[in-house]
Amino acid sequence: MEERTKKRLIVLLLFISCLVSGYFLWEVSDESARQLKSAAQADSLIEQQLQSFSIDRQQIELTTVEAGSSFQRKIYEVALPKAFSKTQLHATLNRSFRPLGVSTPAQVTFPERDVNIHLYHKGVIFRTIRLETDADLQLRKNRASIMVLFNEPPDEELLNMLTSFGEPIPIVLTTKHPMQANELLKTYAGQYNRLLFWIQNEDHKDLFRLGSATVKRRLNQFENLLPNAHFLLISPKSESSASSQKVIAQTSLTFIDARQALQLHQGLGKASFMNELDKLSPSQSQTIAIIKGNETTLSWLEQKLPELKRAGIELVPPPKINS
Repeated sequence: MEERTKKRLIVLLLFISCLVSGYFLWEVSDESARQLKSAAQADSLIEQQLQSFSIDRQQIELTTVEAGSSFQRKIYEVALPKAFSKTQLHATLNRSFRPLGVSTPAQVTFPERDVNIHLYHKGVIFRTIRLETDADLQLRKNRASIMVLFNEPPDEELLNMLTSFGEPIPIVLTTKHPMQANELLKTYAGQYNRLLFWIQNEDHKDLFRLGSATVKRRLNQFENLLPNAHFLLISPKSESSASSQKVIAQTSLTFIDARQALQLHQGLGKASFMNELDKLSPSQSQTIAIIKGNETTLSWLEQKLPELKRAGIELVPPPKINS
């Protein structure tokens, strides 16, 4: 091998060694930056996760035990309803602490099926969370409904994404005429059966903006062709509620009342979108949300759903005005 070639090879090997060394240094420093900084940080994270599961402070009893001459270990005793998923809470705590270098081994006691979760860091168990069943506690559930509105018929990928959520989330499609709605029903038959229609006028405005006679005539057309279809009532709050309901009562069509629903879209930005969905929590009065569907908003919803369920929200089909 020529001398010049040897030198080039040595330079190349040195360069590769520098890259590998730099990578490992970066990994080590990054891992160090993500280590748990203090026990107070762990306490804050524990309280945050318990709160995200709508666990009241009155259900938590905190004690401290001596774990050596110079070390104290806090024990969280958490009383939970029988139907509460201790496994889900353990999984959430593990996801929160693992990036900080904290492992969360757990022990299940029988026959109570209580769970002791230990926070283990640098060879020491420094916190214990005892999840204990209390038969006197009732699992709080808040029923809420989410609908996804599409101005254009969604493609198969978006439908598959919605299906993967495993939740009773209807899709809302806009339509002007019964024949158009009928074609949409045929298109989505077998693909996605939770289908609602939002009837609009020729200017893409809500049908109920028109006069009562025009609205009734159009509804009669839908009634004749699609008597079993479901429709959305989403007229502006300024519109006469009594007038809308009077016209609806004169038909046998089924309507979903979404006049007071939260209306969410991508333009809100991710942070505001997530915060708006928090209004579906048990402490709030909102029970229905309509999301303008696209790949972005559905991915945000996918991220938010586990948090909503931890907060005690059960998604159900939206309530009907008449059947």
